Amino acid sequence: MEAYEYVVKNENNETVKGLMWADSEQEVGTRLKRDGYKIYKITLQVNKNKHKWDHTMVVDVTYQLGLLIESGVPLRRALQLLCNGKRGLLYTALYESIERGQTLSQALRSEGCPAIALALLESGEAAGTLGESLQYISRHYDWERQLRQKVISAISYPLFLLVLMNIFFLVTILFIIPSFEKVFTTMHITLPLMTRALFALGQGLKSHPILVFIMQCVGIGALVFAYHQHSIKRKVHRWLWLLAHRYQWMTCIYYTSMLKVWALLLDSGISIIHTMNITRPLWGNMYGAECSEKVEAKLLTGHSFEESLRTENIGNSFIWQMISIGEESGELVKMLHHCGYYYESILSKYIARLERLLEPILLTVMGIGVAVLVVSVMYPLFTSIAKLGGQ
Repeated sequence: MEAYEYVVKNENNETVKGLMWADSEQEVGTRLKRDGYKIYKITLQVNKNKHKWDHTMVVDVTYQLGLLIESGVPLRRALQLLCNGKRGLLYTALYESIERGQTLSQALRSEGCPAIALALLESGEAAGTLGESLQYISRHYDWERQLRQKVISAISYPLFLLVLMNIFFLVTILFIIPSFEKVFTTMHITLPLMTRALFALGQGLKSHPILVFIMQCVGIGALVFAYHQHSIKRKVHRWLWLLAHRYQWMTCIYYTSMLKVWALLLDSGISIIHTMNITRPLWGNMYGAECSEKVEAKLLTGHSFEESLRTENIGNSFIWQMISIGEESGELVKMLHHCGYYYESILSKYIARLERLLEPILLTVMGIGVAVLVVSVMYPLFTSIAKLGGQ
């Protein structure tokens, strides 16, 4: 379904403009003629595209709808109330789809809603707990959003320092160092290798800025092109995947969210096979997605969840043991939740440690850089002054 803008004349010969959702331009024309309008123009709304379903949008939409439905407001009335708000275009599209007999999950799927949210929503629709499922989705995506914000906040200030440091060194090499070069040339001082290298770097950047820029662009472009080659990308992703089994902080990055998503989907009544199929794209790792596909194939042949994960190298001994206990006791969801919370607590500790260490490390690097610049410039100057004093 698309949004169409129209311009028509009513019975009083007044111009009326509006927006209508329909499957085709002909449908819009038929509905307008039925209402007695004289049509002048019907155009597809060109700026209407698939909504960008980031974590904030999923949280807002599901929380608002869930809150109204849990309060006893019917779905259609809830969508009508939200049509005049911030995301009015989306709610209008959902309302039109509901009016045509679609379920809320079907309407959201046509608008590009994430697969995890849709699976939970379909489960809630089947169980008759739509409002509760919407709140469930909202809480999960809000947790993921907060986790990402923690990581971003941990690296934002150090990144700012890094950019500032690069600007400082660039300005120093381009504008300050050359003035000393003229002084040293006039004094006929023999310069050490480090000083000559700095002068050459500054002169090269100043004399051929376009060439340097082109070389950097070519280098970055070559790296990006190489990375997007399937074989190279797969090797890089496989290397990262193996690191996740060697270092605990990498394990936390890959498995904290995934374990909670598995628990969430299984707790909603979705089968393990369907869960693996839905969550395959969430790994963010080509090799991990391949392993997940193999796990799904093993589950289809009757293997247990723990055996399938162990065979295809997804998880570690701790995760496998917890899942095995969960399968034997019938508490698989609870075990997955425990694993997720365990790695979440470890990840929080790593983030706190990252915040404490990154800033002093960057300040140390900056100090070393400044020391190199000062020594490179001042050492030959002091040496020449000492020689003059000795004479």
